[in-house]
Amino acid sequence: MQHMFTRHMLNRLRHRWLPVVMIVALLPFGMQTSDAQAQNRSATTQPRALELTDIMQFREIQQQVTTDDLSVIAFSANPDYGDREGQVVRTNDGTIYLVERGMRPQLSSDGRFAVFLQEPPLLERERATSREERRKLVQNAVLVDVTSGEQEVFSHAQATGFAADGQFFYVLHNDTYAKENGSEHGSLLRLIDLNSSEQTLIHNVVDIVAASEGHRLALHLVRELANTESTGSEATSEEKKPATEHAVVVYNLANHSGSTLLQTANKVASKLTFAPNGQALAFLVADSDSNLRETPQTLWLWQAGGGAEAVNTDRPNMILSEHSPIRWSDDNARLFIGHRPTPAVKAESRPQPESMADLYDLDRLLVDRRLQVWHGDDGMIMPQQRQTHSQRQRATATSVLHLNERTLVALSDNVNENVMISDNPHAVMVSNQEPHLRDRTWDGFYHDLYYVDLRSGERQRVAERLTSSQRGLISPDGQYVVFMADSQVQLFTAANGQVTTLATDVAVSWVDEENDRPAEPSPYGFAGWLAHSSGFWIYDRFDIWQVTVDNVATNLTRVGRDQNQQFRVAMFTEQRHIDATQPVLVRMYHEQLKHSGFYQLEVQSSQLNQGQQALLVPLLEDQKTYSLVAHSDDHQRLLFTEQDFRQFPDLWIAPRDFSTRQRLTDVNPQRDEFIWGHAELVEWESTRGEPLQGVLIKPDNYDPNKRYPVMVYFYEKFSQRLYQWNQMRVNHRPNFPFYLGQDYVVFLPDVHFRIGAPGPSATESLVPAIEKIIEMGVAEPNAIGLHGHSWSGYQAAFLVAETDIFTAVVSGAPVSNMTSAYSGIRWGTGLARQFQYETGQSRIGESMFDNLEPYLLNSPVFVADRINTPMLIQFGDKDEAVPWEQGIEYYLALRRLDKPVVMLQYEGEPHHLQRFANKIDYSIKMLEFFDHFLKGAPAPSWWQEGLEYQHYE
Repeated sequence: MQHMFTRHMLNRLRHRWLPVVMIVALLPFGMQTSDAQAQNRSATTQPRALELTDIMQFREIQQQVTTDDLSVIAFSANPDYGDREGQVVRTNDGTIYLVERGMRPQLSSDGRFAVFLQEPPLLERERATSREERRKLVQNAVLVDVTSGEQEVFSHAQATGFAADGQFFYVLHNDTYAKENGSEHGSLLRLIDLNSSEQTLIHNVVDIVAASEGHRLALHLVRELANTESTGSEATSEEKKPATEHAVVVYNLANHSGSTLLQTANKVASKLTFAPNGQALAFLVADSDSNLRETPQTLWLWQAGGGAEAVNTDRPNMILSEHSPIRWSDDNARLFIGHRPTPAVKAESRPQPESMADLYDLDRLLVDRRLQVWHGDDGMIMPQQRQTHSQRQRATATSVLHLNERTLVALSDNVNENVMISDNPHAVMVSNQEPHLRDRTWDGFYHDLYYVDLRSGERQRVAERLTSSQRGLISPDGQYVVFMADSQVQLFTAANGQVTTLATDVAVSWVDEENDRPAEPSPYGFAGWLAHSSGFWIYDRFDIWQVTVDNVATNLTRVGRDQNQQFRVAMFTEQRHIDATQPVLVRMYHEQLKHSGFYQLEVQSSQLNQGQQALLVPLLEDQKTYSLVAHSDDHQRLLFTEQDFRQFPDLWIAPRDFSTRQRLTDVNPQRDEFIWGHAELVEWESTRGEPLQGVLIKPDNYDPNKRYPVMVYFYEKFSQRLYQWNQMRVNHRPNFPFYLGQDYVVFLPDVHFRIGAPGPSATESLVPAIEKIIEMGVAEPNAIGLHGHSWSGYQAAFLVAETDIFTAVVSGAPVSNMTSAYSGIRWGTGLARQFQYETGQSRIGESMFDNLEPYLLNSPVFVADRINTPMLIQFGDKDEAVPWEQGIEYYLALRRLDKPVVMLQYEGEPHHLQRFANKIDYSIKMLEFFDHFLKGAPAPSWWQEGLEYQHYE
């Protein structure tokens, strides 16, 4: 095929790095934690209370990437409001390079270079108010030499990447820059050889994909063709439009040669996808114009050493879809694609009447109707159909193409089935929810589960009406599927289609022992299959068990239940299997004391068969929360976070045995400038005798000889946050350190729920919790504030009808009337709310039509006459989860009863505030409200006098 590259498309030049200021930070090994740093602070420097503007500038580690050996890490440190910062960390010596406004980092596979996109400064973005001004904002790319720290900026960057094992770097410049620099169509691609600094420019690029292995790029190019026909004055505008030619090119970076795989003036290519080994490329080709509602696609395949060819993927009454996944298996042997039913011809627009008869033609008039029919037998109610319409129009029926034989096997004929594509070479699991769609309105989410052979397409039903979270786990050899049903471990055997219940003689539960919802308890889960498929690991509440396919169950960790320690596998093989011949890293969480750590589990199957026990070795344990972030390919180096209430979860690195630990980052060094607090565990019993826990947080300058106003914040269970950093954001939640700096104590109590009585359950749990902290001498009895949002907003709205122990309450997005909310809609998903009450979080446990009484007894609006506590309600009037009319009902009830109430309606806002100005306003008003009622500050004018209707442009 003719080579499409022309001089105007490809230019070569030498490139020299432009010197820039290099920003380097070096964190010494054994770096101090924040507490140790605070102790070393100069005695003359006193911490101050946080302001909202201080909260905005705390940062989080996001968009993190690492090299395979963990020698280099890159991430974006993002504040709540402000300019982000890119960071590149060399883990061997702790060197850090900083990139202003860096985001979406990438690393070369050899770790020599990093690249960030660089957004414009926030100040410029805020000042750009018109569309024209926003168009002028420029996004750059910043290339960082990880060895030297030198940085090179490339303006007008649209996308970036590395290729050829890190030897080449590319920048795709945006269309504006491209047109100014010779690309009439598409973008301008800049390739840089990082060894020689030589550059190659390729014009008119629509898309670029780099092979993850090898030296190849795939390019989609477009160019304008000379149009010698229909150029006269009588030519239509469409005929005058320049004709274009598209090409797909495989470009070899080793010798800068290109092979044109496809060159056409009437077709377009999409979804260029290399095989994992870089030796093959798949892409879709379609006509540039079609009279069908969806344009049929053709699969093209190129393999190294040969040309490209169209592959037959025909299926009866279906087309290969433009929405098809192009998913290679890890072994490069299979390609998964998707089909949709043959589409109809595009509908014609409403015909124009030619006569009086046409004018009154009913069929012509009806073309313009807008109607939705809600049928009682619909699987999905109309709002959910609307919300999922776009997704369903893109859903495809999956097939697998076996590359060696060029055979296509249909795995599903139904676009609404979910084929769970994996790298298992034998079979896939398929989920079908359609038989149970109607049930989800009130009974929850269920599906039927199937096992489908990849070679034959033969389908076997594994189970019916499983909860949707149960997807089944295929053994590595494809012979078995393990899943949970009826709270028992089930094993499906593909050879005979039989299902066997395993581990029935084990005296533990595999499902949530503390389930307090009127639904089937959730399983604790499977860790995974053993690599040789002889068995799998499964969790109970505390321990890790091994269960073999011949039904031998062994408790591997043994001590978890006795010591209140929960063990979970932290590190797997690349295929997410368990190699029990090697020590396995597990994470420990102490359910009672709330701290965590890492242990090593040493299991030898031969020893287990001889009755010996697995060995559990502690590696790292402290009054902290530890989380594994990543591990090196050889599993010998670990990247993890360590946090508590005072310590941000910075990145740490350690060898596999944690014999040494190095803190790599210090993302929020300003923490020590502010008043923070110390978290402690508090225990009490509910009025019904259930043991409960909570987290009590006292400010740094806490005086045990005085009592404090208390901010109570709750949901369901929060005691697990004892050793967790509080996310530093301005939003709908009270920020804990912010309130500590205002001389409050913060309290996070747990709630134990009874089915059928969610409202009284909150009272039964929280009242004795408050009595406990009063008894401890911490809380001022007349200065206790309560804040809840959504589910806890409901609880806050209800329990003040049963107790006057709270001085003031903020209730965000609460349900106030369960009888009207029961048949409401969650507009974000389109789901009816009935299931929430019958089987979900609202915990009523039965239909309103079977038993109306608990809906009445648990509704704040029907007991509003008992409320004496000042109430601040907050709602967004576009709430997609709780109908905001629930806030109106509650407000009107309290107003009619002359109760002290104000409702804050934020226009255009969903369930959680999004507009930053509204977040700030709510945070200010929340503090003013509590300061007035808990600390005696003057009443704010909006509370005392209100605010008349405001019209916003």
